[in-house]
Amino acid sequence: MTSHDDRFVHYLRAKESVDDRALHRPTLASLIDRLEARAESRSGEPLRVVSVGAGTGAMCRRLLSWGVFDAHDEIKYVMVDRTRGMADHAAAAFAKWARAAGWTAEPTPDGFRIERHGRSVSLTYVTSDLFEAMTVLPKAIDLVVAHAVLDVLPLRRAVDALLSRLTDEGLFYAPITFDGRTAFRPSHPDDDAVLGAYHGTMRGGERAGPDTGSDLLSVLPDLDAPVVAAGGSDWVVHPPHDDEARIFLDRVLGFVEESVGESTAVDRATLDGWLEARHDALAGDELVYVAHNLDVLAELD
Repeated sequence: MTSHDDRFVHYLRAKESVDDRALHRPTLASLIDRLEARAESRSGEPLRVVSVGAGTGAMCRRLLSWGVFDAHDEIKYVMVDRTRGMADHAAAAFAKWARAAGWTAEPTPDGFRIERHGRSVSLTYVTSDLFEAMTVLPKAIDLVVAHAVLDVLPLRRAVDALLSRLTDEGLFYAPITFDGRTAFRPSHPDDDAVLGAYHGTMRGGERAGPDTGSDLLSVLPDLDAPVVAAGGSDWVVHPPHDDEARIFLDRVLGFVEESVGESTAVDRATLDGWLEARHDALAGDELVYVAHNLDVLAELD
């Protein structure tokens, strides 16, 4: 992977603790309840999960660590991400996590398998575009996880493709879905201009846009997957900052610079002045960042 990709991997690792704090616990509890009901009604069957935009596999490790899958003795988990080389980072992260958590691990032809206390998880990593992956996966998925990814995709097309692989009463879980608000503090005179331009770069083309979370609440029922739980999962990062928070915030500022810098909505001098003030605040341990997200859980009719 390139140095740019390595920085993104560092960002993914740094944001794990931000996501931990942000996830909407009542929606997660609803997911657990439905998975437990599924385990009772389909005793002995494995739970089949597909995660898109899987990155280093943080969501899979989190769901396992938090007991979300505890009702199932066998789990088949497929992670899909289009970034080449990400599978190696995921494998290394899982190996480290498995050892620390007391799981035994062994390689398989297409990934690896971990076991603990009579429970087994088969892990497969697929380097592919979401739409290509959905054409080859069987219509046998019990749970789709789309973590912090739908805002960069054509929303209705992506959701339709993911739902097409679900079994009857399959579940669609979309945690940390961006929903239209970004704020930094201390305030700056050019906040409206820069952040307005930032949100503007999310519109057009095939991207779902800055209001993806709210849009998802209507798109899912239109595609015969009523929403059963939803709630806010805002990223809130404030001083004092540890090393992970500083890495996370620096990369967020990088996203703003890269996207707004390619647009014509704000002149370069204005953007540079805003960025300088934000980096100074970060260096001085004063920067506050808030992004509004939604967690959404739906069940296929």
